[in-house]
Amino acid sequence: MKKLFSRRPLTVDPAHMITLHQEAIEQLELMNTVVEASEHASDGMHDTLTRMAENHWEAYLDVLHMICMHEESFAAVMKKHGFATHDNEPVDTEQRQFFGSRALIMALLLGLIRRHRRFAYFYSLRANPMGEYIKESVAMEREHIVEMIGMVQNMM
Repeated sequence: MKKLFSRRPLTVDPAHMITLHQEAIEQLELMNTVVEASEHASDGMHDTLTRMAENHWEAYLDVLHMICMHEESFAAVMKKHGFATHDNEPVDTEQRQFFGSRALIMALLLGLIRRHRRFAYFYSLRANPMGEYIKESVAMEREHIVEMIGMVQNMM
């Protein structure tokens, strides 16, 4: 009897993963810009900018969900740290606000941007003789990204 489907692990499409990480970078850069602008805004504008920052964070989490769907090891790290990759319940925006320093949030966002840039760089490498080093480095980067996401999530 002939098997129609095999259970081979799928390889990750590097071009698609680069695109997803670039989209994550764009969302984080937009959020960083909005958080920075909200520091200098008046009360009414400050609330509007805070809502915009929350929307960019939600969009970033959606992109992160797509990354987790395509890369099982990233999803495993997220589960290990207790993060659900996607919440189906609506977020109560009335209860959400920034806790803590906006400067710390901006520093964490810049750190996340750098990590996603490194992932885009790692996916652009092909047939690199330093393959084992890159595998270890990517595993460490995943851990760091999830820990930084947790910090930002706790501050929002």
